[in-house]
Amino acid sequence: MNIQFQALEYRIDGKFQSADYEFEGDMENGWQIHRNRKKHLKLGKGYRLLRNRMCGICATDLSRRFLPFPLPQVIGHEIVAIDMETMEKSVVEINDTAYYRGEQPMDIYCRENLYTHTPGRMVLGIDRLPGGFGTYALAPKKSIIPIGRLNDYAGVLVEPFAAAFHAVLASTPENGDSVAVVGPRRLGTLLVAGLNAFRKSSGIDFEIVAVARHRDLLDLCHCFGSDREIDLQTVDEKQIHKQFDIVYDTTGTESGFRLSLSMAKKEIHLKSTNGQPVLGLKNLTPLVVDELSILPFNEETIHFKWKNENRDNPEIFVAKGVTPGIPADRSVHKLDCTAAVKLLQGTLFQDRLPRFDLAIASSSEEIDSIIRPVEGSDISLVRPRGAILFAGDAAGNPLLQFIQDGGRLRSSRCGDFEPAIRLLQENPELSDAMSHFLVSHVFPCSELEKAFQYASKSSSRKVVVKHL
Repeated sequence: MNIQFQALEYRIDGKFQSADYEFEGDMENGWQIHRNRKKHLKLGKGYRLLRNRMCGICATDLSRRFLPFPLPQVIGHEIVAIDMETMEKSVVEINDTAYYRGEQPMDIYCRENLYTHTPGRMVLGIDRLPGGFGTYALAPKKSIIPIGRLNDYAGVLVEPFAAAFHAVLASTPENGDSVAVVGPRRLGTLLVAGLNAFRKSSGIDFEIVAVARHRDLLDLCHCFGSDREIDLQTVDEKQIHKQFDIVYDTTGTESGFRLSLSMAKKEIHLKSTNGQPVLGLKNLTPLVVDELSILPFNEETIHFKWKNENRDNPEIFVAKGVTPGIPADRSVHKLDCTAAVKLLQGTLFQDRLPRFDLAIASSSEEIDSIIRPVEGSDISLVRPRGAILFAGDAAGNPLLQFIQDGGRLRSSRCGDFEPAIRLLQENPELSDAMSHFLVSHVFPCSELEKAFQYASKSSSRKVVVKHL
């Protein structure tokens, strides 16, 4: 099969340029992607051809030039497309790993049920693999999920809705909690909807509060299930200091993160970042990519794990500046990061996930080094969905002070599409409301740069690019 088309690529300066693309191959034999008549990317077996119908613009797209992935690239990952093999209208999970390609044997990350975390993976429309702002895309066969009768606009919102619902499942409210969503624009409004859907299905009784600077967004959140709305233009931030058990930060800004820190009593769930340093941490974005947590060091957090995981953290990395003792039933490795990377590559970790189960740090510098010990690499010392325990002096850092006082920082990124789609299919009033109220602008693909300009405005909600 041979497909040729022109696509607009995103550049490091935030502008777009046109490039010629050619996809040649098939699912059984692999694909060769040519760009401007030169070999660009070779893919193995397991990829199917998609004809893109439309693609949403999200905060990741707007901040793409700050992320540590090569440019130029055809970006866009909130895709509704036609699977050219089945001719079904589908959405696409964005991670390209052995599990989604259907490869056997699967790598150790996939065998550990960390399907979205294989090092070196490509990510549709974010890292190397051309995305939804082009006419065609190639995606791993298991990542292509039919959406049945869901309309295209609800389909565009499946990816962010799944990500929002994933945050709810990772940082689950309890009976009597008051939880806040800070910055409810695109992702935040979907998080409010996800919290409300979870509350209805679980029977857990908690309060949902939307916090923003725009009255129209707060009114929208009320339609999607918030019980109370706080307009930051009229409320003194001191009045909401330490008022919420869980705060979900969807702002992607340092100011929003600082506000979340001041509001939270127990936990912050970080859902969006912009690739730039925040509060002394250079690697906050990779922390979210790896879905890591930062927790206080104590007897309880030594046993930290995500729900439905079966492990008890036997291998622990301890940074040089840490002084507390570790329980004797653990294998403790107190060494510098360079030596730690070599240890992970050795025989001790040969038959298991080549990461420490937990790491303990005493400063923001040590936390940064644990998240990304080798500059330019996507390898962390601690396993995906693992935790870094803080055992040091906050030294005036608001984030570390929050952790030192017993707070927890959780993070998550992609969610499972199938339960999200099922939830939308079972609640047509929710999918209809998302389609009608969240999509504010639709542009033809030829006006992609204009679409990005609108998406960056505070007045816009979800901006969608449509292939004609």
